[in-house]
Amino acid sequence: MEISRVTSKGQVTIPKAVRERLSLSEGDKVAFIEKDGNIVIAKSSIAALRKFLDSMAEEVHEKGITEKELLNDLEQVREEMWNEQKR
Repeated sequence: MEISRVTSKGQVTIPKAVRERLSLSEGDKVAFIEKDGNIVIAKSSIAALRKFLDSMAEEVHEKGITEKELLNDLEQVREEMWNEQKR
């Protein structure tokens, strides 16, 4: 566990071990995500991907698409992409 202090301006230094674990560099953006009553910090690109995947999962569920149908569609797209690369 890492601990950091909040400044009078509401700023927090992200401990080096956490920056390394998230592969954060100067200028990177981070997202603060509420999950189960806790706040999770994530590199913003990861947060954007998670948001996209969650929205896709919700849409699949709403449309009643099965995992088998989804995998079949994915295989078809892969085959089409493979065929395009061979040209």
